[in-house]
Amino acid sequence: MPFVKYAELIDSYARGSSEKVVHHCCIRCGKESDDPTLNRCPECSGAMDAIYDLDYAAQTEWEDSPNPLLRYFPLIPVRDPKNVVWLGDGNSPCIQSHKLGAEIGLPGLFLKDESFNPTRSTKDRIASMGISRFGELGITKLALASTGNSSTSYGRAVQIVPGFEAHIFAGRAFVHRLNYGDHPRVKTYAIDGEFATAGNAAQRYAEENGLFSEGGFFSLSRREGLKLAYLEAFDSMPVTPDYVFQAVSSGMGLLGAYKGALEYLKLGRLSRLPRFVAMQQASCAPMAHAYAEDSETIQDRHIVKNPKGPAYAILRGNPTPSYPYIRDVAKESGGDIRSVTTEEIEHAKDLLRTVEGIEVCHAAATAFAGVIAAVADGRVPSDANVLVNLTGGVRPHRPSPSQVIDFEIAEADL
Repeated sequence: MPFVKYAELIDSYARGSSEKVVHHCCIRCGKESDDPTLNRCPECSGAMDAIYDLDYAAQTEWEDSPNPLLRYFPLIPVRDPKNVVWLGDGNSPCIQSHKLGAEIGLPGLFLKDESFNPTRSTKDRIASMGISRFGELGITKLALASTGNSSTSYGRAVQIVPGFEAHIFAGRAFVHRLNYGDHPRVKTYAIDGEFATAGNAAQRYAEENGLFSEGGFFSLSRREGLKLAYLEAFDSMPVTPDYVFQAVSSGMGLLGAYKGALEYLKLGRLSRLPRFVAMQQASCAPMAHAYAEDSETIQDRHIVKNPKGPAYAILRGNPTPSYPYIRDVAKESGGDIRSVTTEEIEHAKDLLRTVEGIEVCHAAATAFAGVIAAVADGRVPSDANVLVNLTGGVRPHRPSPSQVIDFEIAEADL
């Protein structure tokens, strides 16, 4: 039985509504809640998500707008378009790479280059969606954590949009990846620990200080924002992709992509469901190891303590809460969860630069390295159409916060 019940929920809430309705449902147990601020189900702790009436989405006229939040408005968790706050993200190119495809033996290679976003990261989509949705819900004070990209995007957003306040937590080794300047409404906290510890510290701080815990993977705003990169790609591609590759740490982008593909399949905008492949770097690949063992959960032996590797954005050593969702995406779509070595990542990064002229970060190169390996060993046939989400580029020198607060973690944060 599927762990993620998107297909079941999408079918059950197609009711021919005359106006936009957003149902707030647990994608694990299916329970609906009338509290749209919940990140997790109060009954089973599953991820809450926004489920739309696709009958309404099919019948309504979609706006032809450069603003992706308005262009895809029937499929975003904001009820009133007046509450949409667009921060310039989206509309990144999706190209068929003939030269690179010929180089690796895959003519049907398509690249979605998310380095065109304002901070050169797909995570800018998270901030636009989050600020829009939180503003509509009356939430203005946030606590969050990331390995750098999401926090940079939110740090930029809060400085642009009046009335919001962000408390950003990061492991000390990741503070240099926070690329925003000092601002009175953005507070930065450094902790001794990695990403999971920073996330736990942010949640505890939120609870103790009356802030909203943004939720990371469990924030539907994140997943729905990242989904839009895929809807753009699906719309621009002349064919339905057979495979989708993306690098993952928690996997929220891939889960959003899977949901978007199911919605598009129901709407007739895709002819079939692509196979979703999650990629990790071999030095920090807890999901890939668990999946190779056909484990339903992350076990202690899979957890990587103090993870290291070139792809900082996906250095998450303990993805215990999110792994079952990504496992289900791979299982239900006929996809996979794999890892590649540092050497393979560097080679992929170099190929993208020298052959296609695209300068990506190591996380994006991890996804492409996975494609190269899959074609070489026959897991992906040479006549397949493959979409690779290049989630970001290397940021040029930008300011980092100089006013960083040392935050003492508690045993419960570990």
